[in-house]
Amino acid sequence: MVLSGYLLKIPYWCCWQIQRLLGKLDGIVFYVESEHDYFIMEYMLPHIREPYKIMARNKKVAGKLLERGVKTTVLPGFPSFLVMTRHAFHRFPIQAIKKIGMRHGPYHFKRMIHSRKYNAFDLFLFTSETETSIAAQKGIQCGAAGGYPRLDAFRDPKTIQRCHQLSQKSGFDNKKKSLLFTSTWDKSGMSGIDHWVGNLHELTAEYNVMVSLHPMMAQSYVSRVKNTPGILLVDSDELPAHMLLADFLVSDTSSVIAEFCALNKPIITFRVPSVKRLTPDIQQMISDISLQITHVDELAGAVNHYLEQPDFKRSNREYWNKIIFDNVHISHGAKAAQIINDFIAKHINQ
Repeated sequence: MVLSGYLLKIPYWCCWQIQRLLGKLDGIVFYVESEHDYFIMEYMLPHIREPYKIMARNKKVAGKLLERGVKTTVLPGFPSFLVMTRHAFHRFPIQAIKKIGMRHGPYHFKRMIHSRKYNAFDLFLFTSETETSIAAQKGIQCGAAGGYPRLDAFRDPKTIQRCHQLSQKSGFDNKKKSLLFTSTWDKSGMSGIDHWVGNLHELTAEYNVMVSLHPMMAQSYVSRVKNTPGILLVDSDELPAHMLLADFLVSDTSSVIAEFCALNKPIITFRVPSVKRLTPDIQQMISDISLQITHVDELAGAVNHYLEQPDFKRSNREYWNKIIFDNVHISHGAKAAQIINDFIAKHINQ
């Protein structure tokens, strides 16, 4: 817990107990620190049986969600049950709250943090049985295989319609292949953005080029992409539609790789240096499901390799989809919600 959590613990405990005695606790709260948190939970929420609140970190996040028609409350909050995609215990610093955690992205694309961070939850939803088993081997005792609800976006008629709208926009050429570039955080040591950010302008003659960047990406990179003519910078909420539209994903170690793998479409990745947080297992997975290159000059050759061999890496992607998601053909929102519903039903009168 961060320092603010310790400083707030006693006053928060007092306020929480007063709210409980007055019968004014917030009940079930889904906490969103950013818009992206909501997008992770979005397709699970319709399956939650009990009444709930969505609680935003601040008015800025609440305002952005309201623009999308999503009504929220704002911190501080005093829930009985808390669901969040972050380890934000300092916002709710008492044990009396039943806490449920979810993955902020699919699977673990870097070394898992210490087990105590997970065991602070009463329940944590990993994306598959395999990941839950890996977590248990690391001493994480609260895990369950809850899937990844955001996968449901790919079957949402609104996403499919949006994909069609994008394909009809001025400047989009349906005769060209479409590349979706994505990169993890530039400060992570695992980003490949420097391999291609300065070459995007060279690619627009042959491809439709779309770019999705990590939410914490340095503004200098964001500006370079925005200022490149003919490039479409993709917001987080629009990413599923653009993944449906893209013929190829070009990435590094971003967890978007797993989502694109669920579509079983071609993936190209830039090799990045080995760092402590990038485990050998994840390196092997990325190598298995993608065609890896070192320099942007190799990109056209990689695209052509897939075009000449349409089934290249397909069986590898299918294998890893089972490892990452168990089954990509079910409703992951319904799967996650069922586990949460059962947990709440078991503890609601305690």
